[in-house]
Parts: sequence; structure tokens; C-alpha cells
Amino acid sequence: MTDYRLEYRSRPWTLNVERQGHHHHRARLVAEWRRAFDLLAREARVPAMSAVSVIAAPRVKDRRSIPDTAACVGAVKAAIDGLRDAGVLVDDGPDVVRTVTFLAPEVRGYDSLVLHVAPVAVAVVA
Repeated sequence: MTDYRLEYRSRPWTLNVERQGHHHHRARLVAEWRRAFDLLAREARVPAMSAVSVIAAPRVKDRRSIPDTAACVGAVKAAIDGLRDAGVLVDDGPDVVRTVTFLAPEVRGYDSLVLHVAPVAVAVVA
């Protein structure tokens, strides 16, 4: 099975920023990230998948302000919505997005979010 790697070179916003900000600011962030991952999935020609496992790997420029693991949950949710927009996913509920794993942020000299998206087999219960 193929793992698809999609990377958006921008700093993922954190849950703390989302909680403290205005809802219009959050809406702009969601729209930006959703559109970015829609375009990335289309450019990478990621095929439609019935069920997926997602690994979220944030990258940060330096050690000045390293966010907590999974603090980028809002950005990841918007990215997954972008996969729906691209036709990769028919839905983003638990029957389709089977797992989401958050890796600790890594210092890489630039800000980004990498999503690894892999198809998973779904057991059919009779």
C-alpha cells in the first residue's frame, strides 16, 4: 500500500491560538489550510480511498517556541477537510479516517505540516 506525503510550508496554528483568537481569524486559517491540502492532494494525484490512517508531523523553524504534541489539531482537521474537497475521502468520520497520529514537532529550519496519508483495510462485519 502506498503512503502519500503532503507538506504545506506554513506554521500550523495551535489550539491555544485558536482559543484566544476571533472566530473570523480562525475561519480564515481553516479556509487557507483546507484549500492548501486540497491543492496538494490534487497535484500529488492522491487517489480516492475508502479508509485512511493519517500521521501528522509538524516541523518548526527553531527551538524558540516549540508547540506541544497535537497542539496543531485544528490545522490537521482543516487539512483532512481539504482531502475531502479533493475527492480523496468521501467523508471524514470515524468509518473513513480510522486513525490520526500526532508526532512531536521537529526542528527543521522551516515551518510546515506534513501529512502522511495511507489507505487501510476495513473489516466488514456481517
